[in-house]
Amino acid sequence: MLGPGGLDPARDIAGITVNRWPHGYAYQYNSLWDPFWLENGETPCMRARQPFGLLAMANSDTAAYAYTDAAIDQAFRAVQESLPRRG
Repeated sequence: MLGPGGLDPARDIAGITVNRWPHGYAYQYNSLWDPFWLENGETPCMRARQPFGLLAMANSDTAAYAYTDAAIDQAFRAVQESLPRRG
């Protein structure tokens, strides 16, 4: 379905994780223990929420915060990123 838009699964998908609440858990980063946070300031969740065309990730993992409100906030963000810009 996404192939005509340029998606090449072998090139563009590094991995897929499917979690179901309450069985999944989003990792919360800690600047004391997570070296990537200190090195360049970019966390894996920041990279995960970068849109690819109209495809945008939205879940509690993209917020690195394992709560329903985080998933809802990320869903709102992903929808806003996918909508055409007005102006």
